[in-house]
Amino acid sequence: MGFLRNVEERVKLFLYNNKNITLRSLRIISVMVGILALGLMVYYYGFPHTIGEKEMLVANFKGLFGYYIFSYAVRMLYSFDIKNFVKSSWFEASMLAMLFVDATGHYLLKVNILHNLFDALGSSDPEGWYVSFMQIYLLFLAYLEVGKINLNLSKLHINPAVLFIIIFAGVIFGGAGMLMLPEMINPPAGSDWNFVDALFTSASATCVTGLMVEETAHFFTFEGQLVLMFLIKIGGLNIVAFGIFMAVFSRFGIRVKQHDIIEDIVNKSNYQSASGLFAKIFIISTLIEIIGAVCLFFLIPESPEVAELSDRIFFAIFHSVSAFNNAGISLYEGGITNTAVAHCYPVLSIMGILIFLGALGFVTIIDVINLKDLRERMIKPWKKLDIGSRVGLVSNTHLLIFGVVCFLLLEWKTGLFLPEENFIEKAITAGFQIINRTAGFASVDTGTLAVPVIVLMLLLMFIGGSSSSTAGGIKTSTFTLLFVSVYTTIRGKKNAELYKKNIANDLLIKAYAVLLFTLVNLFLWIFLLTITESDALASGDMSILQLVFEEFSAFSTVGLSMGVTGKFSDPGLIILTISMFTGRLGTLMLIMALSKKVKSNKYKYPDAHIMIG
Repeated sequence: MGFLRNVEERVKLFLYNNKNITLRSLRIISVMVGILALGLMVYYYGFPHTIGEKEMLVANFKGLFGYYIFSYAVRMLYSFDIKNFVKSSWFEASMLAMLFVDATGHYLLKVNILHNLFDALGSSDPEGWYVSFMQIYLLFLAYLEVGKINLNLSKLHINPAVLFIIIFAGVIFGGAGMLMLPEMINPPAGSDWNFVDALFTSASATCVTGLMVEETAHFFTFEGQLVLMFLIKIGGLNIVAFGIFMAVFSRFGIRVKQHDIIEDIVNKSNYQSASGLFAKIFIISTLIEIIGAVCLFFLIPESPEVAELSDRIFFAIFHSVSAFNNAGISLYEGGITNTAVAHCYPVLSIMGILIFLGALGFVTIIDVINLKDLRERMIKPWKKLDIGSRVGLVSNTHLLIFGVVCFLLLEWKTGLFLPEENFIEKAITAGFQIINRTAGFASVDTGTLAVPVIVLMLLLMFIGGSSSSTAGGIKTSTFTLLFVSVYTTIRGKKNAELYKKNIANDLLIKAYAVLLFTLVNLFLWIFLLTITESDALASGDMSILQLVFEEFSAFSTVGLSMGVTGKFSDPGLIILTISMFTGRLGTLMLIMALSKKVKSNKYKYPDAHIMIG
């Protein structure tokens, strides 16, 4: 016994003395393996391969799984407390356990559990689904490993807003590079697909806009559509991700001004609670998308596009993700105007609900469904929702009702509605069109709408959705503050009030700053587009109303189109791409400018009086 105890102590001493260098080496290798996994995946999906080459690549993927099992075992050994280590890393442990069970069944029992599962689901290509699942699994493991690396970002000496914008732009260019790979697209003869088209499409997906220069249904392969879906998911989380991203910098001495910025982004007075906010947002958004996908799976009508079970599953998932993230990209030929779904009112209703939830904002959703707060509000009826959540709910609901009523009145006798549609069905059609002021789906051809309705849509797109949401525009909170400010001025009141709360003057100043920023940008991009598209305007291929509508849709990250997106020249597409980018991150750029360090002045000049109006 003494000999064994002596050996055990020597082993523990050896492990302890080598712990730092071993774990540091593992972190470096993890980064390299993560990059290798991503590179192999790009090579696998982006280029054509023989059956033998595919089998070799799949074997390499399985080999990388072996590293993650080895890495977890080493870290568990160096924890010196296996029970607590497994408890603290239960999620990673469960993922690796699932992988271990599948590998054991494959190599020892000659039974491929996951492959058989996809086969039982009726997939026409169970091997393809198995490989795709395995690769997504691998990417997630790589993310968990790399996520454990702590980088001292303070050494970069860069404004976190600038760094985030660089990363976001990198995602767009990376997506464009992916969409240029030969296996991502299925171009028809004579197609002139180029990098500008790929960049525009990637920006449209990442900025959750939805404007497309090519038909998503046929031009992109399954792999290309999968890339678009991931770009949509990444883009949908970007605003709140920015707030969390800046909160990370708080460890390194964040300035008071940046503390205020985080409050604005995540709509929280105590930004320390933001540390767990991103995980909540990711889980809740994914759960909503799963519920939406399940509903769409059963409600999508039979059509050639969903003849196979696997196609129906992918269609349901893609449209749920696209709807909740307000992207407006559809896999149906012609989009939701396709006869297979244009008048399927249950599908339109589910997608409308998903769009509405996405436009409400993540923080509002969490505030509404939080069980602890719900119980507290039931016990104490005087306790209300956070004022930001109330503004989001009320303003979005009022804009929807206002839009539907106007739409019905303006289009009732224009022949837009089918003669056999009853009032409820007409209301659903109108509601779906209006609710897409933030998303870009359309069950009717936008180009056929009456001019007054087009003008109405311009206004609604300009307003957009709630703060911290997937929608664009100036945001409903900004519009509400502007409305309250105007009402206060008309009534001659000294202070702006909302829900028995006093609105601080600095909030009103920010609202006017956002309004001015947006108007200046819209004017600038429209002016430049009239130059680049002067030939199309002169020839009649494009009207000025269509051009203005397209720009409003791009900058507000909506995606509705009057059917002229494919007619823009390359310079015009570049301008629209920049417009989408600044529209999605425009508020961040404004914040970045306001967050620069300024000298604090402890004096005040005399008040000035200037004539207005």
